[in-house]
Amino acid sequence: MNKRPLILDLDFTLLHLESQFGVIEVPGRTRSAYLSLNVVRQLHDLQNRFDLVLATARSWDGALWVVEGLEANGVAISGLVLEDGALWGTPDDLHAWDARRDWDHLRASLESRRGCPAFEWQHDFQACLVARCADRENAAHLMESWAKEIEPRDQLRLFRDGRKVYALPQAADKWSALQRLLGESARRAAGAGDGKNDLCWLKEITTPATFSGGDAALVACVQKRGGYVTSQSGHEGIEEILQFLGA
Repeated sequence: MNKRPLILDLDFTLLHLESQFGVIEVPGRTRSAYLSLNVVRQLHDLQNRFDLVLATARSWDGALWVVEGLEANGVAISGLVLEDGALWGTPDDLHAWDARRDWDHLRASLESRRGCPAFEWQHDFQACLVARCADRENAAHLMESWAKEIEPRDQLRLFRDGRKVYALPQAADKWSALQRLLGESARRAAGAGDGKNDLCWLKEITTPATFSGGDAALVACVQKRGGYVTSQSGHEGIEEILQFLGA
């Protein structure tokens, strides 16, 4: 990758739940998300100036729909950070943050814990464990239960994203994975995200951007760093960000 990186989160940044005329549908486990064709056209133009990098908590299976949809429209993805930093690389060459860890042993240990809320494993994740609960409240209780089970020597980080609870290598997050992927060029990147798990990298890059209705701490951080905060949300919001970056 020789150009300046442009790092983009997926859900509620590139992808939104509102279906409209001229979108690419990205099927999900419980609902679809959509990628605006206007955004695809903007990315097509921006790739002449930027190397495009996706940074998401999705698995490779979950991100593949986006990568293939963009490639079908002439937009190449140069790099990926997946599973909230536990997996990184290029579409053709992905690396686990901690390839030696025995996730099956940890899964068995967590399954044996009594009194946990009901959950099911998402087996499409390769480099961490992800459990899905019926709702956010049960996911919060599950994370509390896991926190009591996990010991410091396990060197794990727990992270909740809606109804999902992640157990990842302790040092793995989007920023640490972006540094492995991009090296020194990570800090000169431009990028956009909307969630708490985007704060770790948006506070480090040169040109951060977010949505006015996003996480309050994230908005404050972007404003403090002189980045860009949209006046709109959804598909129109990401179009606004990409228009700013292309100016």
